[in-house]
Order: sequence, then structure tokens, then C-alpha cells
Amino acid sequence: MYYEEETAEKPEKWPANAREQILDTLCECVEEFKKNPSYKTREVLLSLTCEHDLNLNDNFGLVRVTEYEVGILNFLYLVGNAYQISSLKTYIYNIITQVTRLQKITSWFKPVINCEEEDTYRVIPYEQGLMFPLRLYHIAYQKFTIEKDKSFAEQLIEIVEETLKNCQTEEEVDTLTHSYTSILLDISNMHGSKREKLWEFTREELYKLLVMEAKLLRMNKQAANIRPVKGVLMMMISNFILKSRNGYNNDYICKYLPIEVAKSGISNHQIWMKKTELLNDEREQKVIPELFEDMSWIHYDWIKDIDFSETRNYYVSCFSKSINSSHMQDGYGECLYGYKNDRIVDLIGPIGLYTLTKKADADADLPDIMKRPYMAQVITFDVLYDIEEAKTELQYLFSVIDMFDLSDNNKRIFLQEILQYWILSVKDSKWKAERERRYVVFLYDDYEYIETELDDTFLKVKTSLFITPDFIIGKNPSKGEIMRQLAAKRKALFSKEYLFCEDCLMQDHDVAISKKPEKCPICGSKNIRMIYHKNA
Repeated sequence: MYYEEETAEKPEKWPANAREQILDTLCECVEEFKKNPSYKTREVLLSLTCEHDLNLNDNFGLVRVTEYEVGILNFLYLVGNAYQISSLKTYIYNIITQVTRLQKITSWFKPVINCEEEDTYRVIPYEQGLMFPLRLYHIAYQKFTIEKDKSFAEQLIEIVEETLKNCQTEEEVDTLTHSYTSILLDISNMHGSKREKLWEFTREELYKLLVMEAKLLRMNKQAANIRPVKGVLMMMISNFILKSRNGYNNDYICKYLPIEVAKSGISNHQIWMKKTELLNDEREQKVIPELFEDMSWIHYDWIKDIDFSETRNYYVSCFSKSINSSHMQDGYGECLYGYKNDRIVDLIGPIGLYTLTKKADADADLPDIMKRPYMAQVITFDVLYDIEEAKTELQYLFSVIDMFDLSDNNKRIFLQEILQYWILSVKDSKWKAERERRYVVFLYDDYEYIETELDDTFLKVKTSLFITPDFIIGKNPSKGEIMRQLAAKRKALFSKEYLFCEDCLMQDHDVAISKKPEKCPICGSKNIRMIYHKNA
């Protein structure tokens, strides 16, 4: 395998712990997705990277970090970049978080066993071998978890400031700038799981982080309005601001479907997404432009004559934060599919194919043309229904754009383009009861997509979304097949006890370690039981 060629020699008894086993499996799944990209191989790969419950897996095995493991982390991070698998990259950051914290805890025991090593909290293979974005994150988190006198955002900024003072060449400044930008972009793709609370920055913290971003770009002589920096900033800023709505609301997310759609979904494995102009609200995409008709609330002279015309094709799928809502069932369907976090964003977008042409100086053994899979861009957000709240958020966005070294005209153009992420995110208050969460797929002409159909009304994408939900509510005609798929998934992934609801199929590892509740925390059923690994 490629990663074995690019990493250090495999240590004895590999894998020697659960983490090493998962990393091995991830590499196999990545190779399979590369050779056979499909919604099935994507689901298998992403199932390994999405750990919502804190007590999902055992950390059994030998406590160690090897150069070989570091090589695999670097390899998987590069794959995440190449294939645009954002959750694979956030998973790598989560591993680094866990290992760094575990090393700190392990260091407490060194005096007990008369260990004379100094700085036993250090993870030397990380310091010497991780790619710089990952290493920078590790150092910042290590300082954060040991000193505990600053927030993680403050500690990250402090480490970057210290590193910047020691930069002696333009190349070192460039490396630091790229690494810091990569960290912010990567963790902005968080799913909202319990493991990712560390990255839920307040808007005050986020502002300071972006001030540092603007400073680094200025020192590195990079303009914020020139690609690829421009696209990276737009995704990063949009992800953080839109996800921070409602204080990073981490409620369950659900999709209501009619019985006939639930029945067909288990056979065609598709999700249908409408073009924006065909959504059921006639005022769709009008609320944000109307806010700019009265400029009295805007305090920046460079904001004027904003053009809200669509710059690409958008398709929207609407979910809800309202669980067991009779209003939603009456309006959209009685079959509810529920999800604990935003892994939906990884499963809803089409799989695209890049065509790569061999360069003249490339290895002669390589084919002349190769196709590499990638996951299409999806933006997600809770819809806002309050005009004043929307204005406050937009003012925050204006202040962020204003901090970058751009002319007034370029700031206006930057705002005009980033508002493409916002235009579908605010609706009239009459829709408030829906508590809508939206997923917007960006589709481009002349790009090649697989397992995707397009007609005058719908974008139809193959997905495992309705095969392996986290729970279901209502008389779902596909319950039997969903039960079978979830049982297979649990058998493949779970290694610890969990609470299981026979009615909604919910599984919860965190509830399982405390006193067993009297009823299911999601659907209220008393038909619940504990399942242990030996009979899972």
C-alpha cells in the first residue's frame, strides 16, 4: 500500500492498540474508496471517522506513539485534502487531541514508577514527524491542556505569535501562514459531536483568530481576494459564523418523509434536492436582499450596490431541529429519520471525479490519465427567522471582511461573493416553527459526478443517509431493512456497552455508563435495554 511506502518501518506487533487498528482500517477504506468510489464505500469510510458519543470506543492495548503511526496520520491528512473528505481531517485532529491528553495523564504516573525522564508529557514522534499544521495544533493543544489558564483559541494565537517571532525567513512565514490557515479551515468543518466542543469558539474568540489570520496573510504578502486564499477564507468564515448560530446548537437533526418516499428510499438509495427557485417559500432568497434596501443599519462606506445574482447552481435539502413535531409530520411526512450530529453534510453531496493528466516529468509507470474521486462542497446552517438577529450577524461579517488588507472595491466584491452562502439562510418569521436546518449543494457545470441524476426539478444523489440513521420515529415501512443495516454497522464498529431502544433504534454509549434511564431519551419508549459487546 502507498502509505506503507511513505512511512517509517512498521513496528512489532502492529496494531498493538485500538487506535492503531482503526488507523489501519481507515487506510484500507481510503484505498477502497479510491479504487471504487460510491455511496457505499463512502459510508464505510465515514462511519469510522464520525464518533459522536464520548464513550464509543475502548482505548485498549499498548500505550505508545510510533513514527509509523505518525506517517499514517500524515498520509490520511493528505488524502483528506486530495479527496475533500473534511471529516477525515477533523478525525485526525481528534486523534491528536486524544493522544496529547492521554500522554499528559500518563506522565502523572512516571514519578510512581521512578521514571527519570524529563518533560514526560511530550509526544516526541508528533513533534518530529507530524506535518506542520498537525504539529502546530498538537503544540497549541498540549499547552492548553497542561496550563489550563487560557481558552484553546487564546492558546493557539499565543503559540502562533511565539512561532512568528522566531521566523527568520519568508519561507518560514509562508509555512506558518499556510499551517494556521489550514487548521482554521479544517476544524471549521466540525460536525457538532461531543468530541468537538473545543472548537466551538465564541464570536469574540473567532474574531481574534481571524485578526491573526489577516496579520499572517499581510506578512506573507498574500491578498485575501486572490484564489486559492479567497475560496479558503470564504469557506472558513462562513462555516464558523453560520455554525455558531444558536451558540452552536447541537440538537438532533431530523428529516420528515412521506411513507411512499420512505419506502422508495430504501430501494433507490437516493435523496432528492430541489433547485432553489422551486422551494415552497415564494419569498425564498428575498429576505437578505431586502435588508440592503435600507442602508441605515450599515456603517461601512464600501458596502453598496451588492449584486445578489446566483453565481452557480444550488440545490437544497431541508431538515429540522424539531423532534416529534405534529406540525412537521402533517406538512412533510410522518416518517422521521434522526441524526445525532452533522455527518449528514458528508453523505448528502455528490461524489465527483477529477481528471488528472500525467505531466512530462512524471513517473513513466503512471497512466496518461487518472480519475480521482472527491466529495462535492456542501454548506449547512440553521435558518434564522429574526431580522434583527440577521442584521447583527451581518454586521459581524462586515467587520471580519473589513480587517483584511483590501481596497474598498475588493471588500465589496468579497462580501458580494460570500453572501452567496447567506442568501438562503434567513426566512420570514412565519416559518419559525419548522426550526429548519438547510444543506446547500454547490453544483458546477462541466464537472463529472457519479451516482447522480439531474432533471428540471431535482438533483438526485445516491446516499446511505436513509439506510443508517441514528434513530427513526414513526411507522416506517423500511424499518426492517434499517434495523438490519444498523445491526451490521454496530457489530463492525462498537466495542463498548450501549443503551438501545427497540422502538426508535437509538444507541447511546454515554447514557450507558450512568444509571440506566427509565425510558428512551429520544422517543420516550420504555422498550430499552443494555447491550454489551459480547452480544452486540
